[in-house]
Amino acid sequence: MPRPAPGVERTVALITFLSQHPGRPFGLSELARRLEMNKATAHAMLATLSDAGWLLRDPEDKTYRLGPALVAVGDAAAGSGRHALELARPHMRRLSDELGVQAVASSVMGEDIVVLAVEGHAATPVGFGSRPGNRVPLSPPLGTVFIAWSDTETVERWLRRLSPRPDDHRLGIYRDAIKAIRLRGYTVALDDDRHHSLARALRTLAAGDGDAEVRAAVERVIQARGVDDDYLLVDLGGIESYQLSLIGAPVFDGAGRVCLAVTLAGFPHRLSPQQVVPYGRRLTAATTAITREIGGRPPNQAGS
Repeated sequence: MPRPAPGVERTVALITFLSQHPGRPFGLSELARRLEMNKATAHAMLATLSDAGWLLRDPEDKTYRLGPALVAVGDAAAGSGRHALELARPHMRRLSDELGVQAVASSVMGEDIVVLAVEGHAATPVGFGSRPGNRVPLSPPLGTVFIAWSDTETVERWLRRLSPRPDDHRLGIYRDAIKAIRLRGYTVALDDDRHHSLARALRTLAAGDGDAEVRAAVERVIQARGVDDDYLLVDLGGIESYQLSLIGAPVFDGAGRVCLAVTLAGFPHRLSPQQVVPYGRRLTAATTAITREIGGRPPNQAGS
C-alpha cells in the first residue's frame, strides 16, 4: 500500500471539514485546533488554497470559507449528470412542495452513492441525503434504484459486495427484489424499529465522518441489514401500514443507463399500502418527465 502523503491528507481534511459547515467561516486558530495541526502548517495551507481560489479569506475578521474555484471542481465531478440535475431540480421542488417530503438527487460515483442536490425539508430524521456531498457505499441493500435496471454482470458484482458470502437462498431473495423493483418502477425501503442500527449508520456517514474505520464499520452494518429484514419492501401488500425510509426512482440517459436517481425521504407519518402507490406513481411521473427532457429512454427503448 502506498505511504500516505501528510500534506494531501491535511488538505483533504480541511476541505472536507469546511464542506460539512457550509457558509460558516472559521479562523486560523480554530481550524488548527479542529484539524489537530500546528498553526504554521495550517497558515501555509490556508494561504496556498486562498491564492488558488479554493478558499475565501475575509480581510476584516481573517476567517476562511470555501471559495469559488470549488464550484468548477464540483461541476466537473458531477460530469454528464449535471444537465440532468439542472432539469431535475424544478421537478424535485414540486415533489417536495406537493408531498411534504424531502426530494434528493443522487448518482453513482465509483463504488459510492453520492448526493448531488436536496430540495425541501424532511418531516422526520433521515439517515442519508440531508446534504449534497453525502455518500454511502453502493452495497446491498442500498442502491437498488441504480442496480435494478443494470445488466446481469453489474447486478452480480453488486451482490458480491455482500460479506460474508450469502447462501443461495439469500441471493435469491435479492434477485427477486431486484426483479420486483424493476417491474414496479421504483424502490421502497422501510424505516422502523428493526432498522435503527442502519439508520444510525447512515446518519454517521451523513454527518461527514470520513474516518476509514468508521466507514468500514458502517458498511458492515449496511450489509447486515438486508432484504431478509424487509428493509427493501418487495411486496406492498400484507402489512397494515409502513413507516417509509425512502421511495426512489431512476432517470435514464440516452443509452438506457441510470444517470440519476430521485428519492423521496422524511415521510411525516405511516402509510398504508394504498397510500404508498400514489407516492410511487407521482415520483415515477417526475422521473419519466426528466428522462424525456434530457433525451433519455428506459433500457428496453434505448437504441430503438
